Amino acid sequence: MANKKSKKKATKAQEAPAAAPTADKSKAIKAKEKAKAKAKKNAKPGMIARAKKYLGSVRSEMKRVTWPSKQELINYSLAVCVSLIVVGVVIAGLDMIISEGLVLFSGLRG
Repeated sequence: MANKKSKKKATKAQEAPAAAPTADKSKAIKAKEKAKAKAKKNAKPGMIARAKKYLGSVRSEMKRVTWPSKQELINYSLAVCVSLIVVGVVIAGLDMIISEGLVLFSGLRG
């Protein structure tokens, strides 16, 4: 069996036309150059290039932001402060109620 396979390979090699060796070399060189160009194109950019790209995108996003007026800013700030006070009072009240309930339940005060 091994002889039949080797004979087939030998006959195929003889049947194939002999190409010029310089054409094969130039094709190989062109393929290598294309591979290098593709690898360079897909390579990760440097740190400074990435920082520039990031800052550029931040700048473009900041231009799109709708900034509040002075009066809106004051109103929003007051709403946040009032809601913080309300939530703080509610939490303090719940804490007092729960602690008194635990004291009554356990009977720790004499």
